[in-house]
Amino acid sequence: MNSQFCIISNNCWGAEFYIERNIEYNSPFVGLFIPPLQFAKMANDLPEYLNQELVFVKETKCKEYEKLHSKEKYPIGLLDDIEIHFLHYKDENEAISKWNRRLDRMPKDSSNWFIKACDGEINNWAEYTGLWNSIPYNKIFFSAKKRIEIDNLIQIRESFNDYVTDGKALYKLSKDYFDVDKWIDSNGNLWNVKKISTKRYLRFLLAKFKYKMRKP
Repeated sequence: MNSQFCIISNNCWGAEFYIERNIEYNSPFVGLFIPPLQFAKMANDLPEYLNQELVFVKETKCKEYEKLHSKEKYPIGLLDDIEIHFLHYKDENEAISKWNRRLDRMPKDSSNWFIKACDGEINNWAEYTGLWNSIPYNKIFFSAKKRIEIDNLIQIRESFNDYVTDGKALYKLSKDYFDVDKWIDSNGNLWNVKKISTKRYLRFLLAKFKYKMRKP
């Protein structure tokens, strides 16, 4: 079993793996989210970004998150030009304390880094694809659609929208499509895709039809 892995996730998906294994976080990317293009850009030059001092700002420059931030009042940190949205932190003191503590635990060997992202809130796919495909570490991308241009993609067929569900729910669902444990424990060498049964998929299609009918 790989005990040195570090999950770098764009949302709460990564935290669920640590919780399931009942081990301490050795990744600062817990309880937060990062805008998709910024996350992919950061992952291309991770050591440089992680050497930057985390500073806090009062407002986001991403219009799509203005309403959420106004409602939740969570801290926003900057690593140079990358916004870190500390959604599940009460204030800046908690965010910086946990960020630095977990960053110190992060393994230095980049072969133990595992990058996870998904298709929510991506508007410019051409730009995103270029950034994602050039990330030089172990990586996995979950998508509601089969996008052949995206490297290391696992399609989550049980998606009610054109994008996958939130990070916490996605973690549980994604394990029915991909052997995440083997992927991490083999240091990224084992890539085992799973298939859900036809009966299960038909049940989902019925549930999706009812879901769509209820939407205004």
